[in-house]
Amino acid sequence: MRKTLITLLILLSSLFTVAQSEDMRGGQLMTGYYGDFYDQPYTRNFHVFYVGGGFKSPNTSIFGKVNYGYLNSNSTGYQFELDYYQRFTEKITSWWNYAYSQNENFPSHRAMMRLWYALPKAFLVSGGMNYFYFDNSLFTANVGLEKYLGNFWIEGLVNLHFKDPDPRLSYRLTSRLFWKDYNYVQLSLSTGAAQDEPWVTGTLPSPLNAHQVGLGVCTYLGNQKKFQLRASAGYSYEEYYDDMWRNRYSGAIGFVYTLKGRK
Repeated sequence: MRKTLITLLILLSSLFTVAQSEDMRGGQLMTGYYGDFYDQPYTRNFHVFYVGGGFKSPNTSIFGKVNYGYLNSNSTGYQFELDYYQRFTEKITSWWNYAYSQNENFPSHRAMMRLWYALPKAFLVSGGMNYFYFDNSLFTANVGLEKYLGNFWIEGLVNLHFKDPDPRLSYRLTSRLFWKDYNYVQLSLSTGAAQDEPWVTGTLPSPLNAHQVGLGVCTYLGNQKKFQLRASAGYSYEEYYDDMWRNRYSGAIGFVYTLKGRK
């Protein structure tokens, strides 16, 4: 459903596009959960459980995943997802994602991609595009700038939502503090176009806005670095109609088991 697009994208970014430079090699199995909740102007509880697996190496990673969606205890359905990461050169890397579903809880087609280019002095610049198809095609573009400072990483990201009659912007600032290789805690702040703002906004009194904060953690459990925990939680104060606001909550937890350790 369109109402979950930005929330689930934020959670997916936290859980599946992490530690891309990690020198791990081998097969991996994953399972987990993420959800999205609010109670104005009606109650909506959306739960997604998933299982998947694939192969990860320093330069290439590919994973398949099955998502099971559960909306308000009376609507269920599946989504099938493929996730691919590729390092082309020392300076250029990419992330690609495609998902398909025949259930109304998910878009029929979802495609996401992002490219990174490494700049001098530990900067990275990125650009990407997200595509969704429900009863029509929806597009969002993004551009970002990242910087590594020792164990600290920070990124500024701008999203451009191609809406009618006018495009809308949202902004996100994300930071990570690393410890012991690839373990980290993450804080994200975002503001701009509300995720529930219709993609055709001409009938609304004014555009809708939202402000969000998120906290995440990614850490290995044990010294062998085979079992990894990935978790995040988010809170959004968002406008669902002109000058009418609500509280919205999201959360995710995932576990990844590596069949073979570091190379």
